[in-house]
Amino acid sequence: MRNQKGITLIALVITIIVLLILAGVSIAMLTGQNGILTQANNAKTATTKASAEEALKLAVAQILSNKLDPTYVGSENVINNTNLIALTKKQNSNLDVSCSTEQGTTTKYFTVTIGGNAFYVVTDTGAISTTAPGQ
Repeated sequence: MRNQKGITLIALVITIIVLLILAGVSIAMLTGQNGILTQANNAKTATTKASAEEALKLAVAQILSNKLDPTYVGSENVINNTNLIALTKKQNSNLDVSCSTEQGTTTKYFTVTIGGNAFYVVTDTGAISTTAPGQ
């Protein structure tokens, strides 16, 4: 018998099958409900929301600290629509912020919309939540 070199058809078919299985597993890991791409989008959304909430909290903290400072002479020492929008945008200029004043049963509060999908309620005392007072 002579010495045969090369690859057999069976070895080639097995190699192709293994590569197809690996490709299928890789595609499933990238896409789907728990895929890497879905998890990356979820993380991006959570990060954006947390950044918006942080900017709002810093804006309210700045207003409250200005209110307590007897030497402060500016107008940013009252919680109102203008100050909430201006100071939130000052903390993060990439945010799209809108604000409206509401009157609850016991207190006035401000509904702040950030980025069109993050809603926060700020009372006139500086408390921040996601629900209106009394609800």
